[in-house]
Amino acid sequence: MKVVIPGGTGQVGAILKRALDAAGHEVVILTRRPRREGEVPWDGQTLGPWTAAVDGSDVVI
Repeated sequence: MKVVIPGGTGQVGAILKRALDAAGHEVVILTRRPRREGEVPWDGQTLGPWTAAVDGSDVVI
């Protein structure tokens, strides 16, 4: 399952990401400052490359 977590670099997002990764899911984090693999830049206001991450996802948290 492909899961997208907007703003997922905080404490709750990190816990969710670890649990979902361990369960074998593909996890994409939308963040203003991507620093790690699997993080996609977004600002929550304009369309950009992040739309491809959301398109086709099974879940957006």
